[in-house]
Amino acid sequence: MHRNRRIGLAIVMASAVLFGGCAARSQTSQVSSSIPAPTRPAPSGTATMAALGWRNGPADRVLLPSDTAIDRRVDQVNVITAVGRPASAAAVLTLLNETLPSYGWAITASGGGSLVFGDALYDGAFTSDDSVWALTIRVRK
Repeated sequence: MHRNRRIGLAIVMASAVLFGGCAARSQTSQVSSSIPAPTRPAPSGTATMAALGWRNGPADRVLLPSDTAIDRRVDQVNVITAVGRPASAAAVLTLLNETLPSYGWAITASGGGSLVFGDALYDGAFTSDDSVWALTIRVRK
């Protein structure tokens, strides 16, 4: 059963990365949020996804632990994704739970190592297990 859960999670994460990667790359305009970017600095030990190199979407309103290793990333106009190692999953999830609301996000579901959140323009999800974690934020349709 545990093996099936890992395989299922891997399929979901791979799909998120693949669908994000299939999006048109010819788009040049950046979707901006109706919620202004924070003017306060990121707390010590954290960094926005923008500070970690993402240029698209609401990367300036999502914090990650600054020492988190990112194994894979998608940075497109319509979707941003980070995939990391399981050792940092709990720290990433805790930080997201603590900071998303103060950066304009509504957390709509949480449990079992996963989190669903959004605002007027974007939908986001975080999920993890003992082999990987992934965070994806996409433009709401």
